[in-house]
Amino acid sequence: MEGIYSVSIIVPVHNSAVYLRKCVDSIRSQTLQNIEIILVENLSTDDSSTICDEYASVDSRIKVLHLNEAGPSIARNAGIKYASAPYIGFVDSDDHIAPTMYKDMFDTAVKNRAEVVYCNFCNEYENGNIEFFCPESKSIYLRSGKDVLKDILCEKVSSTPCAKIFKKELFSSFLFPQGVFFEDHAVVYKWIALCDKVVWIDQTYYYYLQRMGSTCHSINPTKRYHFFLAEYSRLSLVQNYSLFSKDERSDLTKLIVKNSLWHFKEFMCISGYSYDKDMFKDMKGKFEKCLSLPKSDIRKGDYKRLKKIVHFWPIYFVIHFCFKKR
Repeated sequence: MEGIYSVSIIVPVHNSAVYLRKCVDSIRSQTLQNIEIILVENLSTDDSSTICDEYASVDSRIKVLHLNEAGPSIARNAGIKYASAPYIGFVDSDDHIAPTMYKDMFDTAVKNRAEVVYCNFCNEYENGNIEFFCPESKSIYLRSGKDVLKDILCEKVSSTPCAKIFKKELFSSFLFPQGVFFEDHAVVYKWIALCDKVVWIDQTYYYYLQRMGSTCHSINPTKRYHFFLAEYSRLSLVQNYSLFSKDERSDLTKLIVKNSLWHFKEFMCISGYSYDKDMFKDMKGKFEKCLSLPKSDIRKGDYKRLKKIVHFWPIYFVIHFCFKKR
């Protein structure tokens, strides 16, 4: 099977029967024909499993993996291990893509010998409205891994694995972390850090369905804690990434500490008096490690907050989470 396909496209499938046909049809209609479509169905209780098998029976490019455990990272990792093409892409099962997306991205990757190519995406709502984020030039920009890494850390480039293709070799270093939410926020930047060449196609190809009830629209304390962990995990790379200058490292550290404090605050506001003590202890321990960073790498106000959380938590809790309204 090695060498037959140009791109392996992995689609995690879980209870998405309502949207699945539109998604798969958009992939089957790609102008790049030699694609491997891997539908990873994991413990759906609707008709998703049947729909996957129906597609596999009529299109030999479609492979279906039926898993006995659920989770987007579990599904993506299973698809990565099965994939046979030199490049890998991801599409969520409730989204759809433009017909030329993978041909344009693959051709661009080969021409520029890029490890990653990414494009623009838009938000599509269930009422049919589509939200585009900015005017686009439809131009192609060759970028360094360092510059794209900085943009991801600064939230100028999305951490989603969708709307991108990755050289398969990148996944030999890291797979998606399993058992956590916001796993893409915790790992995509690591793959980008391994790249020499990244290409941006300034054009929208990916339609990201915004629907109530999805992971990103339903936040609870556990999800907020996982988002904190994903954000905090970036600190180690920033502190050790040799291509960053001292000023770049300092600015990015300030941003990560600021964002980590914000996720902590949101965790506490959602949890109230019943906050999970183990999660809190872990976050507090990580804040204590932040205090060992150079003071110049932390904003003055954030440094004070860290000290109060670490050393004066009971008082800080009463003042900021008992008496103050959110």
